[in-house]
Order: sequence, then structure tokens, then C-alpha cells
Amino acid sequence: MIVSSTQTVPPAQPITPISRLSIRDDVYLLLRREILNHSYPPGHRLDLDELSNQLQVSRTPVKEALHKLETEGLIQILPRRGTFVTSLDAKSIAESYDVRLALECFVIPIVMKYITNNDIQHLRDIRNQMRAALTEKPFDEVIERYTKLDQEFHVQIILPSGNDRLLEIYRAIGGPLQMARLYSKFDAAVYNNYTEPEHDAIMQAIDKRDCEGLKNALTAHVERAKIRVLKLIEINHLNGKS
Repeated sequence: MIVSSTQTVPPAQPITPISRLSIRDDVYLLLRREILNHSYPPGHRLDLDELSNQLQVSRTPVKEALHKLETEGLIQILPRRGTFVTSLDAKSIAESYDVRLALECFVIPIVMKYITNNDIQHLRDIRNQMRAALTEKPFDEVIERYTKLDQEFHVQIILPSGNDRLLEIYRAIGGPLQMARLYSKFDAAVYNNYTEPEHDAIMQAIDKRDCEGLKNALTAHVERAKIRVLKLIEINHLNGKS
């Protein structure tokens, strides 16, 4: 059959290109989940070639995913030694909480100067999502989402400072602390009885744009969280679970 030159030929349907970024992101999300769920426990050595073979992808997206995990503090890439899941010893966790608090207290005056009503509303939205997660059962299936929202809540507090380098360091510190909270396996009652009221006090100070009140609320929250996590790490260690 000869097609007339005047006949309109429908255009070919466009082919959706394979996104290299989506492969990297998929690998990143999978590895992140396995680390936080302790399928790859603290101190575990991650081999680039082995992961590439297991996931049936090239080395490049695995390498990019590992570098992203490093910026979050979830892994350590040590030259000539290898790549390891970050260890959760009590000393490093205590120091991470102390550094986190120092960064938060340092940046509070800048945050209070530049925070907007939209910023505050975004913090309220995160708090609503956290409360909703606490009502879901079984809680052990949503605890990762809750702790991720918890971490994002604190990130969003310091974000209005506009200090990108401080935020980068803050995120790197936050990764191991999220690992530690998941490792501690707190139930919903602990978060309802302690974390939620502490976050309420933080939000009240932010609503009032009260620098001193916010500093006091953050200090109380971080110090109490440190005690709770370290106590559970010690108990797990004594029970041979570390």
C-alpha cells in the first residue's frame, strides 16, 4: 500500500527515557532503608562490587548512592580501608547530641530574625504528620517514618538561617541519631509522653519568636533525648544486642 503524500501520518508515541537519576535514587532509598532497619548493622562493611551485583545495576548509581548516604552520616567511606555503616557506640552518640545542640543554640537568633509565617506553618504541618503517625498500628511499621519526620522537624527549624554549611553538618549528625533512635525501638508511648510535649514546648517558643524560650526548650529536649537513647543503647549492649 502506497501512502499518499497528502495523507497525515500520526506522530510516533514518545518513548519515556530511562532516568539514570531514578536508578541512583532507588539504590539510595533501598540502602538507606536496609541501614536504618539494621539489615546492614552498624560497623558492617559495604562492598561496591558486591552491592552492584546484588542489585543488578552498574557501579555508578551505587557509588553515587553511597556518597549521598555519607553526607547523611549513615556510612563512613575510609580511604584504603573500605565503606562501613556508621557505628553506634555510646560515646559518639553522646557527642553527636552535644554538637547538634550547640549548632541549634548558635543559630537560634538568626532563625528568629528570618523565620516567616510560612516556615512556622510548615513546622506545624510536620507536627501534624508526626501525631498522625503515632496513632497508626502497629507502630513498629511506621517508626522509621516518624523518626524521619522528627529529624526533618529539627532541620526545618534551622533552615531559615540560610547557612548551607551548617545545615550540611547538621544533617550529617542527624543520620546516626536517627539510626540510634530506631535501634532503641521506643514504642509510641515514649514518643507520646516525652517527645511530643517537648516538641510542643519548642513550637510554643517559635510561635512567640522567643529566642531564650526556644533555647531552653531545645536544650531540655536534646538532653532528655540523649539520656533516653543512651540508656537503651546501654541496656541493649548488656543484653548482647549491640
